[in-house]
Amino acid sequence: MFEPEKKRTAWLFVRVIDNFGDVGVAWRLAQNLRAFFAAQVHLWVDDVAALRALAPDAAAGAVCQGVHIHAWADEAALAQTLAALPPPQWLIETFGCHLPAPVLARIALDKPLWLNWEYLSAESWAADLHAMPSLQSNGAAKYFWFMGFDPASGGLLREADYPQQRQAFLADTRAQAAFRQRYGLPESPAGGQTGLLFAYASPYWPQWLAMWQAAGVPLNLWLAGTQVADSLRAAGVIGAADLQAPGDVWQRGGVRLQHIPFVPQAEFDRLLWLADWAVVRGEDSFVRAQWAQLPFIWHIYPQAEAVHLPKLQAFWQQAAAAWPPALRQAHTALSAELNGDGGLSDAARQAAWQTLQTPGLWPQAATAWAQTLQQQPSAMEKLAIFSQDTLK
Repeated sequence: MFEPEKKRTAWLFVRVIDNFGDVGVAWRLAQNLRAFFAAQVHLWVDDVAALRALAPDAAAGAVCQGVHIHAWADEAALAQTLAALPPPQWLIETFGCHLPAPVLARIALDKPLWLNWEYLSAESWAADLHAMPSLQSNGAAKYFWFMGFDPASGGLLREADYPQQRQAFLADTRAQAAFRQRYGLPESPAGGQTGLLFAYASPYWPQWLAMWQAAGVPLNLWLAGTQVADSLRAAGVIGAADLQAPGDVWQRGGVRLQHIPFVPQAEFDRLLWLADWAVVRGEDSFVRAQWAQLPFIWHIYPQAEAVHLPKLQAFWQQAAAAWPPALRQAHTALSAELNGDGGLSDAARQAAWQTLQTPGLWPQAATAWAQTLQQQPSAMEKLAIFSQDTLK
């Protein structure tokens, strides 16, 4: 029975597979559950060190930002830990991480709402399968939760006070200066821009750097992670010692590249709020760029046989549906090239970028899309309704 006034408990389980991608979504989900439902949240993770990169205070056995952290240990230790905990209202396995026997036994005993929290997708099949039950061998029903952009999907993770947080930060020059100082981030150059590159390796990064240099606009590029710099280094564009450590700078002409420190998840939004545009990867940063109303290109995780491309195309078919045709065409061309769906001539690439730089065009489109998403219920709002309907 889901009782709205009852103190609630959630158990989450995650295995770290794709760098910080899976654990990043799980940590965001844990924070949203805690904040929205005032729930006691327990998170089991098989690589606590990976979580610590996102939340520096995370440690097995500790409470970090209100979430109880547990190392996903052997079954005997896990069973002992579970025995000391109150029954959960929600039991969430993220991305089909295959729960061990002690957890399955507690599901059969406690009968929580059992969810498989799946990867985000804009494809139509995901909305069709959202919230569908699957009867398991222990007699319990497991429901598939597909976050997405369609009203029929499981929604997106969004804090209730996100707009207020963003507005307050953008209005507070002292807070902005303190954040810049903490991570060594310079102001945007006079008459220029700041771009954030949180992306995967690509053979096209040398051509894109040449594109930005030819654009003639002063540009600070913040490099989060190492893969963009690794691609430039492999192509001989930068030296072996260049951009190896946080704070390192490489500049040619009006384009300045800076390797920035790893920013914890709790502060990543501020990084987006200070940028003029971004190239983002993964799932969590991709969604946060949308809430930030930030013009962006999504560098989706590349998969064999280009199976990532339908997922990429399905998203932009929704997000860019109302864009002016010239903007949509230019953005599609650049997005396709970076994501391995054909290449562009230097002239075509430059023309596409110049279209994106038409004053106001790309930012207005990003803002309109964010406003469309904000009109939909969040994932937590949808989960509350689903819980009331299911746990009767």
